[in-house]
Amino acid sequence: MSKISCLPDKRSIEINKSDTVLEALLANGIEHTHVCGGNAYCSTCRIMILDGVQNCSPPTSAERALAKKLDFPVHVRLACQTKVTGDVSIRRMVIDNEDIDILEGQLATGTVNSDRNVALLVATIRGANNFDEVNFHYDIVYIMSRYFHRVQKVVGQYGGTIPNVMGVRVMAVFGFEKNSSLAAERAVWAGLELLKTIAELNVFLKKLSYNPLNVSIGIHYGAAVLIPIDPSKPNVLTPLGDIVNSVGRIEAANKEVGSDLLVSESVYNQIKDKAIINRNGNLNLGKIEFKVYEITGMQGSPPKVAKVEDSTAPVPKRFMSFLQKFLSK
Repeated sequence: MSKISCLPDKRSIEINKSDTVLEALLANGIEHTHVCGGNAYCSTCRIMILDGVQNCSPPTSAERALAKKLDFPVHVRLACQTKVTGDVSIRRMVIDNEDIDILEGQLATGTVNSDRNVALLVATIRGANNFDEVNFHYDIVYIMSRYFHRVQKVVGQYGGTIPNVMGVRVMAVFGFEKNSSLAAERAVWAGLELLKTIAELNVFLKKLSYNPLNVSIGIHYGAAVLIPIDPSKPNVLTPLGDIVNSVGRIEAANKEVGSDLLVSESVYNQIKDKAIINRNGNLNLGKIEFKVYEITGMQGSPPKVAKVEDSTAPVPKRFMSFLQKFLSK
């Protein structure tokens, strides 16, 4: 018989060659989650192989299908489908109801190992440091509701999502779906459309004696880890990684060079046959030097985008809710 060293339980149990890991765990009083009854439908019995992966049986066809959908790394297996021929060390990955809630979101998005290349767009209203001081509360609600409504509409139109809003700064993700080769191009089209629609909004605001909104946009393309932030909105994934800091610095550089839309070289290389640029230069990001390009237009037509249901977080509603709480104090 072989042995399984199991974490976080800190137990060592024996297993027969004919038993699955799930069967061995349950037989030894370890209540390992298996919502679908051990049929490779739900992945709640997933385990991480810490040592002895060579002693595990090859994945079954059912496990391969689920692992492909969820993009499992090779050391993550389904306990209900895995048998062993030698000693292994494992960590149980679904421990409680909170884990199950998170897993439901992963199943809905088809993502677990969500390290992929995406395009990030950051849009910030310039000169907004004293925005709440020079405008009445009603005016803030009125102006920003219209602004966020337009941003949300444009981002969704080009297949992006908005997982992150901080004050007057919006971050949009393009390419959260797998194999999205046009993420950078769609982000640039969205950025140009944002500048256009905000210019139209400013014409409207001027008629009402409001000051115009000056928007600055930065776009970068690179690797990010995408994390679901709300199980009820599985298509809204927030990015983590160096790309987040870099795109923020690229956006901020607009103020230094007097531009409206700057993109990184990784973005430009994917759109250079269509991009209309005004100028380019180098941007120092600490130890890294970035080449950035000012984009003023795109030739041709934007790529078609399949509609993504509930792909964008309801920014205006969140902002309105926040302001209503603020005004009620």
